[in-house]
Amino acid sequence: MLQDVGDVTNPAWRLITMRAISFGTIINAILFFTALSFERERVARGILTSCVPSVVAVIYFQFIQ
Repeated sequence: MLQDVGDVTNPAWRLITMRAISFGTIINAILFFTALSFERERVARGILTSCVPSVVAVIYFQFIQ
């Protein structure tokens, strides 16, 4: 495990963060398609919009950092 909780330069933090963000995005995708199946386009649009920062964060951690 991580020796120092404040050490965000540790590669384990990157892995943990990416997995948590990915898990949240999967949950949002399930909610998105559920909202579409109940013809709640406005709710689905809000869920889709809330996924954008998560996708940007995953791209940042995977390719930029």
